Amino acid sequence: MTTTSPGTERVAYRQPRSGFTRVPFIQTCRLRSGEDDLRAMVCNLSLLGLFVHLETPPEVGTECEVSLSLPDGGLPMQARAVVTWVQRDPPRRAADLPIGCGLRFVSVEPEDVRRMAALIAQFGPDSPQVGINQPTTGHVRIPFVTGCTLATPQGELRGSLCNLSTRGVYVAVDPVPDLDTSVLVSFQLPDDDEPFERGAVCAWINSAHAPRMRALPPGCGLRFVGLSAADVARLEQVVADYLAAHAPV
Repeated sequence: MTTTSPGTERVAYRQPRSGFTRVPFIQTCRLRSGEDDLRAMVCNLSLLGLFVHLETPPEVGTECEVSLSLPDGGLPMQARAVVTWVQRDPPRRAADLPIGCGLRFVSVEPEDVRRMAALIAQFGPDSPQVGINQPTTGHVRIPFVTGCTLATPQGELRGSLCNLSTRGVYVAVDPVPDLDTSVLVSFQLPDDDEPFERGAVCAWINSAHAPRMRALPPGCGLRFVGLSAADVARLEQVVADYLAAHAPV
């Protein structure tokens, strides 16, 4: 979440002046306000609040109940929050936030504050903004949240990208394609006019009933297939731009 005024540059995960560390945490959540019950994707989290991605964000000042799961396997966290700012423009750079809104916590149970603090402490001091559980391949995985579509043998599915590397992406989607299923994944890269639509295969599954990685919502990891040299270069640029935006000062 950021408190920059409309029209100024907004960079994902810029650290707040409050001194409370903000980390990339990507997980589905629910926002309840009056009769509205919205499903959103958390992009970052601090002890003061969070930023969520949804295509039609609530207005500034809207109070809501937030429910989300933390990776410790406990009961979903419940909190009251208020919308403090709204991002309506699509991202132009890898480090920009997607369309959505920043929420400031109004009321959080003390035990949930301790759970959030434990999660934040897992992020390394040397590179806190690339997330946790990096792959061993040497291909850096960056947080990257945007809507996507999957063309599968069973039909088209709508989902949300959660992270990206030059090898593939993680997608929160329901239903989850079977392992080894070939798909066509389509999503928007920053400041590109045309969707990035490429073939991929379902390389691993993160089931809601038997999660392999609780730090991610239910979904699957997709490995790109048949990328051209230009495709790889474009993905490398996106990753490099993100890392440059978060390089130590």
